[in-house]
Amino acid sequence: MALYDYNFCRGLVNGKGWERGIVQQLQDAQHAIKKNFADMDLENASVGEEMETVVNEMVSELDRLIADIQSVHFR
Repeated sequence: MALYDYNFCRGLVNGKGWERGIVQQLQDAQHAIKKNFADMDLENASVGEEMETVVNEMVSELDRLIADIQSVHFR
């Protein structure tokens, strides 16, 4: 039996049991990024807009990464 069989790879991606998979960890990172931005006390409106742009870009990149990871099919 191969070390990296279907179940092992799917477990890494999606997690199994109480373990969190790669996708869940990336989703947690998205949530943390959004929460950290929401918790910031930005008095300068232009800085707030710039940070919002950066945060939205980070979240979008994570969305693309998650989609790429989920598109991989294991045999």
